[in-house]
Amino acid sequence: MKKAMDIAQKNLAIMLLIIAAILFGVTTKNFFSVTNILNIFNQNAYLIIAACGIALIMIGGDLDMSVGYHMSICGVLCAMMLTRTTIPVWVIVLLTIIISVGISMITTFLTELLGIPRIFVTIGESTLFQGVAYVLTNSKTVSDLPVSFKQIAQGTVGHPSLTYATLLMALIVIIMSFVLSKTYFERWVFAMGGNITSARLAGIRVRKMKYSIGVIVGLALGIASVILIGRTGAAAANTAAGTEINILTGILLGGVSIRGGEGKISNCVAGILLIALIGNGMQLAGWNPYYQYIAKGGIMLGVLGFDMFQMRRRSIMNNQRKEEA
Repeated sequence: MKKAMDIAQKNLAIMLLIIAAILFGVTTKNFFSVTNILNIFNQNAYLIIAACGIALIMIGGDLDMSVGYHMSICGVLCAMMLTRTTIPVWVIVLLTIIISVGISMITTFLTELLGIPRIFVTIGESTLFQGVAYVLTNSKTVSDLPVSFKQIAQGTVGHPSLTYATLLMALIVIIMSFVLSKTYFERWVFAMGGNITSARLAGIRVRKMKYSIGVIVGLALGIASVILIGRTGAAAANTAAGTEINILTGILLGGVSIRGGEGKISNCVAGILLIALIGNGMQLAGWNPYYQYIAKGGIMLGVLGFDMFQMRRRSIMNNQRKEEA
């Protein structure tokens, strides 16, 4: 029973993804068409890229709630540079990613300076970023982006629905999967998430690791911002608002515990795709789009409940072992 529960927790997203795919494949037309499957990846490439960074934070035992407006600021600044300057597109893309890394590093610095968890700093930053984004845009949408920039996300190769954004997303997922399974960095991140005090005593430079994670998160969110506004062809103050909820739900579905110390990138990707697949399937079936919010909320509550159950179960078992010893 214990082994079955552990397998279910570690592969919950993949299991639910298969079940949902079969369900919508049977009940809707063209669900399994190559075009529809690739469209799901295209529409959610930026979410998966961002999730690769946020999953790293969560595995390390922390949480970032400013993702949406962090990406919105980066997107707005990128769009403004594209439409108001003559700077080459590739330089603007690079500057956008650098700005994103800078924001993430400031967040890490404040977390260390104040000595509080990242989640509390980013809750405050989210409101701050929201205000800055609206001030920058004056509540208006920045549009008419150059075609050469939009090709970064919309350009296709091979199949009409296989975009550069999807290929970039696949590359980033492969790199992050390797980093979190075959390197010492992975051991240090998991050790921090398991017990940060023990990680320090084991000789891990926790502060240096937090800044390293901050750089990776900044890179992921910067790239995700470029992909997002490249796909939509415009940027607004609320372009990525609410993104953090979709990412958090997908990552929790992927088996990353709210307390940190465990998780796999491949399962997190499956969790994001499950949320995307549910929305796509409902749309093809002609369901009311507002049911998607109900489904997402229900899934998040269910996953959190399952995670809490696992935590209590492990705590009871550890206490029993101590008593027996």
